[in-house]
Amino acid sequence: MWSPKIGVYAGKGSSHSWLWFVDLFERLGFYNQTLLDEKGFQNGAWQGLDFLAVSGGDTITMAEGLGSIGAVRLKNFIQSGGVYLGSCAGAYLPLNSSKEHLHHFNFVPAKITNLIKEIPPAVRLPEKSITPYGCSYLYHPVREEVELAPSGIPPFDQETPIRAPLYGGPGMLPSSDSEVLARYKAFTPKTLFLVDELLARQTLIGKAAVIREPFGDGVFYLFGPHFEHPHFSSANQCLARVMAWEQGHRLKGGLGSNPEKEEEGVLQGPELKRWLRDLKREISHSRLVANGLETLDVRWLIGNKIYEPLKIRFFLEAVWGRLNRLEKKKVLSLPETEKTSLIEKALELTQVLRALKTKLDDGQETLTEAEGVFKTLQLVTRGFLTVYFFSKFKPEA
Repeated sequence: MWSPKIGVYAGKGSSHSWLWFVDLFERLGFYNQTLLDEKGFQNGAWQGLDFLAVSGGDTITMAEGLGSIGAVRLKNFIQSGGVYLGSCAGAYLPLNSSKEHLHHFNFVPAKITNLIKEIPPAVRLPEKSITPYGCSYLYHPVREEVELAPSGIPPFDQETPIRAPLYGGPGMLPSSDSEVLARYKAFTPKTLFLVDELLARQTLIGKAAVIREPFGDGVFYLFGPHFEHPHFSSANQCLARVMAWEQGHRLKGGLGSNPEKEEEGVLQGPELKRWLRDLKREISHSRLVANGLETLDVRWLIGNKIYEPLKIRFFLEAVWGRLNRLEKKKVLSLPETEKTSLIEKALELTQVLRALKTKLDDGQETLTEAEGVFKTLQLVTRGFLTVYFFSKFKPEA
């Protein structure tokens, strides 16, 4: 069975939506997943990958984290035959821009249609409709479901329209070298307008929603909407066809050289039961605190993105749902670095969540605590999934 080597960016600037990529790839039976933060990517963890998936979040913070070194590494990855799957923030990242940090990533000569000099009036959710962008603003005309018209160009050679959710992704005006694979066709009864409907139509309808940009021996796929969202099966199927099509036309089972193999650890017997018990206890504690936070009317501006308590649950449930599967194992192989550090990270997560809840209950400012919570959530989730997929790719364990 074909098992592509997939990197999922889960570092600085990424939001919870990278978990949608992880879930989709797992449903497709692709367990050879590597969760990358900005340092790992800079240090060569991209080597040996077939695909790199970059989902939503804060594009500017993402570019700042990856930096000029990360931009060079990304360029090397694509030029040597890699396939980039970018949705929402991941679609903005390689587009041409003169803005600080983003200017290192000018790989795809396309313009965005949702850039404006003066802030348009918001119909609803003003905190989600506008993002400062230098001397201009990125405005997000709609959220939720939109309808797309496929181009007929492989791998988008289906005839039926595609529906996918839009959460801040771009409309695009690509260069003549780009292939437009899908365009925004229509809004649906489930579309939520954030600005005047006429402006929304002028911004999106007929504009490119998905483009394919060859780059050296590799290619960029840029998706405005989230084709990886778990509730949109037709969009998921399109993304799967993209990967299969690229495998058939381009990939030969890994690019470049593999990074140095990480030392393995083994847990079994009472030690394994104790390890899983300790991890499950801390995740359970964190879930209890997170449930209490969801009753509070609070949000935080971290970088250029709004975060609510609900987003904490996405990370915790990604771990909790898979913990039961690990509990069935009698022997667990895992990266040696995660053998002790994952429990320590989980304990820290419980502590920072409780500190956040205490300050909120006291009516204090909590931005610093919230930043710490989401940073630790990324560490715990990324570390756990590293262990989980390490074990899935080693069925004998």
